[in-house]
Amino acid sequence: MKKVISVLLSAVMILSCMSVIALAKDEIDYTIVNPYECVDWDTWDNYKACLHLHTTASDGDVELYDMLKEYYDHDYDILAVTDHGVINNGWNMEKKTNGIFNGFRKVEPLTEEQYNYFVNGEDRDGRGMIDITGGIECNMAVVSKTHVNGYFTTYGQGVWGKENDYKTATVEIEKAGGYSVINHPGDWVNSNNFPERSSEDWYISYFADIFTTSKTCLGMEICNNTDNCTRSDKILWDNLLRVVIPTGRNIWAFADDDSEYIDEVGRSFEMFVLPENTVENVENAMVNGNFFACCKYLKTPTRQDEFDGDGNVPLVSNIIVNQEENTITVVPDESRNCQSIQWIANGNVISTDYTIDLNDYEDLLGCYVRFQLRGTGGMTYSQAFELKYEGRVDDEIPEMETSTPFGNIPSFYYHSIWYSLLALIIEKLADWTGII
Repeated sequence: MKKVISVLLSAVMILSCMSVIALAKDEIDYTIVNPYECVDWDTWDNYKACLHLHTTASDGDVELYDMLKEYYDHDYDILAVTDHGVINNGWNMEKKTNGIFNGFRKVEPLTEEQYNYFVNGEDRDGRGMIDITGGIECNMAVVSKTHVNGYFTTYGQGVWGKENDYKTATVEIEKAGGYSVINHPGDWVNSNNFPERSSEDWYISYFADIFTTSKTCLGMEICNNTDNCTRSDKILWDNLLRVVIPTGRNIWAFADDDSEYIDEVGRSFEMFVLPENTVENVENAMVNGNFFACCKYLKTPTRQDEFDGDGNVPLVSNIIVNQEENTITVVPDESRNCQSIQWIANGNVISTDYTIDLNDYEDLLGCYVRFQLRGTGGMTYSQAFELKYEGRVDDEIPEMETSTPFGNIPSFYYHSIWYSLLALIIEKLADWTGII
């Protein structure tokens, strides 16, 4: 009898082990593409950046020196001046303005003494503020606000732009050896008032075409200024990630002040994680994605759960990716308030734990996951982690229709200022009356 019981117990144990092995084999094995993989969290530092701001060289209300001083006094480390239709070849270089577009105001470059003051940071213990050259906001004269920022480029000086067209600028910036970012797409989509448009096939197809065509179009602003016009652009970003990542590239999230006035400084910004604050390192980070998009405000499509931050936004002190365990762990910076974390996949919140085990959410995952931190000081958004695994079912880019989002309209008219003015009036009336 003892032998029989022993054999039965052994069989039960073997079957149990086989069941565990079988269950383990059924789990998906993920390859996590970590945009922060290059970061040495023990030695690298955070550097605060604004990559979208204006001065009196275009429609800003503040002269160059005063605007730079305001950012410098707000502890910024990286700055790109991006005036409409005016390339920044250096803060100490002459700017070629465009007459009526800056009110015929005279623009003075920095003196060498002023320039050295900012870049050397002598009153900040040598922590200078670096000048990102080749910065410009293209499509300077369009009513439709299809604005594109260029960096390290020679394209766009004095170019008026074409209505309802982001693509031309991104293509031309790439030809000129630069990088581009789509600015505040919600302003054009008008998803501030019509959030459902961020999920419409036409807009997804339109922007996906730009990102798959222009490899140096690095990403899009998901937060601009107080996040009002971009309140639905996180939705658009998620929809684009779903269809663009499968084509072999990511879309980085940017956040910037787009400041024209002194009181707009410090609202939305990037936090770069770098070994040292140099132009070369910033350029590499812009390409590789080792930075965070931050905003002191949270605006939502539903107008619910919104807030204005007070203090520092939450930051990250480490991201630990365990490829064997299929987990990602986020370690918040304890010196800053962080109230919560949300993991987003396919546009939905799937977890609120600082460690996510991907195998716990297999039915909810597609090609990416990202996280966002919320604290008393505002919001911090990570770049997307691509997920590669056997059996991944990808969403395809919706077919690009030849019509506009408002029907079949001749191309020459759709890209004219007259169409944009009429569309603007109609949209304003629709918003005010609630007819559409």
